[in-house]
Amino acid sequence: MKKSLLIIASAISITLSGCTDIKKVTEIQDQVRRLESQVLKERQENAELSSFRFSLESQFKKKSEDYVKCQEDSKETFESLGIKYNRLLDDYNKLQASYKSLNETYETSKENSTRVIAELEERMRQIRTAKGKRYARR
Repeated sequence: MKKSLLIIASAISITLSGCTDIKKVTEIQDQVRRLESQVLKERQENAELSSFRFSLESQFKKKSEDYVKCQEDSKETFESLGIKYNRLLDDYNKLQASYKSLNETYETSKENSTRVIAELEERMRQIRTAKGKRYARR
């Protein structure tokens, strides 16, 4: 493209040199150089912007992937926490039932032990009373 602009500029300058002054030809050549310079700057800016756009697209893609992964991890974590909670709840209910059964057994055992102790104390009194009467008879 640069070469074609130079060829056009040269052709214009040759064509115009026969009819116009050198000052106008020089102005046109300067204008062509300025336009070529501007085109070059625009291309450089376009390349920089394309590079920047590519960088932003890459960053966006990476962040999107990270976000999706985070959502999946959160979902897995939430599901696993739900499963763990249900297991703990089952274990708690089993422990509570075992405690209730154990407590009932303890209360029953306590009542039986109290009754047995009372019976033994009563027998001891009867035995003492019987021994006391034997010693008293002698």
